Amino acid sequence: MHVVGDALHGSSGDGPVSSNRIAWYCNEILKRTDGSGPISTIEFNRDGSHFAYGNADGIVSVVEMGLAEESEITHAKHTCSKPYQSFLSHQSEFDVLKSQVIEEKITIIRWLSRSAQSHFLLSCNERTIKLWRLSDVPIQNFSNMNFSTERGSRRKLIIRTPEDIRVPVCSTDSSSFVVRVWNKREFDRAHSFCITGLSPSVDRETFFSTDALRINLWHLEVTSEVFSIMDRPLDTVDDRTHLITGFDCSHVSPSTFAYCTNRGSVRVHDMRQSVNCDHPSIAVCPKSISVFNSLPPDESNILALFVNSMSDVKMGNISDRYLFTRDYMTVKDLAFLFYNLLAHIVWDMNMPTVPVEVYPVQTQLQSHLSVLYESESLCDDFKLSVSSDDRFIVSGSYNQLVKVFDRQAHDNPEYRLLMQSEEVSPFVDPFRDPSDLNTFTSSLPDSTELPWPRVITEDISADNGLGSVFGSSYVLSDFGRMSGVDLGRKWLQVSWRPGSYVVAVSHSDGIHLLEALF
Repeated sequence: MHVVGDALHGSSGDGPVSSNRIAWYCNEILKRTDGSGPISTIEFNRDGSHFAYGNADGIVSVVEMGLAEESEITHAKHTCSKPYQSFLSHQSEFDVLKSQVIEEKITIIRWLSRSAQSHFLLSCNERTIKLWRLSDVPIQNFSNMNFSTERGSRRKLIIRTPEDIRVPVCSTDSSSFVVRVWNKREFDRAHSFCITGLSPSVDRETFFSTDALRINLWHLEVTSEVFSIMDRPLDTVDDRTHLITGFDCSHVSPSTFAYCTNRGSVRVHDMRQSVNCDHPSIAVCPKSISVFNSLPPDESNILALFVNSMSDVKMGNISDRYLFTRDYMTVKDLAFLFYNLLAHIVWDMNMPTVPVEVYPVQTQLQSHLSVLYESESLCDDFKLSVSSDDRFIVSGSYNQLVKVFDRQAHDNPEYRLLMQSEEVSPFVDPFRDPSDLNTFTSSLPDSTELPWPRVITEDISADNGLGSVFGSSYVLSDFGRMSGVDLGRKWLQVSWRPGSYVVAVSHSDGIHLLEALF
């Protein structure tokens, strides 16, 4: 097993930065407008041309990616965005049978393959999945009308003979387009619990959806039928054994998928071996984790359950050999030789009992699990994302810290990126139309005020898993909080742009577009 990061190398802050370190820049900051809901999910499409994000109001916003003019700082063209379309995806509903309000909050967005001039995406809240189509439609102009089309005009054409009747002429302006949105299908009434996973298959015909106990296989053309791959009933009301917390499909085979559980295990299944997922093909799980299945439900074991719960799993983009997981756990095993909290773990399918790489994210929270449990921070659902070449892994933390790990770097693979402040300074570029600035608040330094793009400061001075902004130690206040740690500012959502070294990271109030230059 290859252990990297703080646990092995310690801090590199006292020495100079290596000359082969990658420079990271902040290209753009998108802030949510006043009165809108917190940002809940983000996702790039498969070719990286568009980027979508959802909020707690049920609104999905899509932006188009492009290149800005050459920067005077880096002498390179950097990636930026401009508004494409926003639409209301979900509305709140009331479940009469359970007397429960289903919120309109968008929890997951997944893009499908593009078809001609149309983009397709799946969005879901806690219960309902919807298929949307976005198309660029040329603007149609009508002329030779019998009545004036000007607003407020009372002029009318006097028709006395059939020869006075005009035939309207419709002309299409191929240089101007408008984005139209259609709700193609709704996939509902198939989940009794909150949807935890949504993943399109590579066959372009089906997709998977999961909740805590169930895995469903849908066909994009059929809403009335769904195939249940796994449906595990609870033995008791308090049964918390192996609840599904994350899901991902293979990028190579349409029959292979992986899901992670709240018990710190990852299970891989191939439907060519068995249609039902009662017995997975491979159970990826450290040997020490299995003991938590029989622990009594007292406080200490509840903490162990929370910190070992995996929040996200990703299969490799190049092959199915490697799995990437993100968890909020402490692992005690002779194979690990260290305590690991909120770590990235890379699994080799040929060695499913021990991870081949472990990247600690925030190890200093180990001694404050009780405070995190009381503040419900142990339930924070941090996501991870992997670059197209499986080289980089990115995930967020608290305060201003986002971590990127370079799997090809052996000496110092960790980048501790401190996010920039979000003051409003609109950036105007030929790629962006001036009228687009009114759609949402864009914060990007103007070249007349600050250099663009901003160089992201890398924290290399602190010997801890959270960076120097947290200090070397934590002090508990009278209110049971950790001073120096803003538990309300957490970078939960991340998404890597395919085919590039651009990554989007977000907290509830803003999205930062980062780019790496070699």
